[in-house]
Amino acid sequence: MKEIQDKDITLITRYFDLDLSEKEMKSFDQRLQQDAVFADKVSRYQHSINLITKNYPSTHQKQRAKKWKQLITEDQASHKKTSWKWIAGIATIFLLLISSWYFMFPTQEIDLNELAQKAWNKNVGFSDYQVRNTTEENPKQVVIDAFKLYKKKDYLSAIETLEKYDYSLLYYEDALLIRALSIHKMGNSKEAMQLLDSLVNHPTGRLSNEALWYKGLIYLDLNDLESAKKYLEIPENTTSEIQLKQSNH
Repeated sequence: MKEIQDKDITLITRYFDLDLSEKEMKSFDQRLQQDAVFADKVSRYQHSINLITKNYPSTHQKQRAKKWKQLITEDQASHKKTSWKWIAGIATIFLLLISSWYFMFPTQEIDLNELAQKAWNKNVGFSDYQVRNTTEENPKQVVIDAFKLYKKKDYLSAIETLEKYDYSLLYYEDALLIRALSIHKMGNSKEAMQLLDSLVNHPTGRLSNEALWYKGLIYLDLNDLESAKKYLEIPENTTSEIQLKQSNH
């Protein structure tokens, strides 16, 4: 039983890491529809990701993965209640800390850097990024590789991977977005803005809002609040988040 559990964990982890081939994805989706216990594991794994990401935003990915595995390997009957008590306890402590901070410092100025970082962490444009491994000859494999490099903060390698990506290929807009963000992270914000403008004006417009969102965030990184406000709604309190300006939708 433990060996089966471990294999399931590995499979589910690879699914959320976008590491499954198309053949494996087909088998995974079929099992998801036919195996209710497996579907529940996947659901609890995803829920655990959200909880851990929310409560441990600065924790290393490996530490998070360890906590996810602890959550989903517990027996549904004998350990599930304990697991959720543990999660509820963390959530309660988290809320108490936030509440205490609010009442102790009610007039504290909003930290724009913190809000901007939260906005970057949303990974707008990539939350539904479901292209997966196929073959080395397939052009979307190049985009997948570049995306993984970007997430690892290996920006130079991401740029080099996409440097000669053909504009006529599928996922070109995704490639352009990853390249623009990597270039900004490398310190060349002007060139990044030019690439994002090309996305805004691209005939399909598929990633135009995403490009506007990141233009606003880059301006925040450059401490140009007035320019950022052309693209983003900046909140006036700590309970709200940065949003794309409605006129840009």
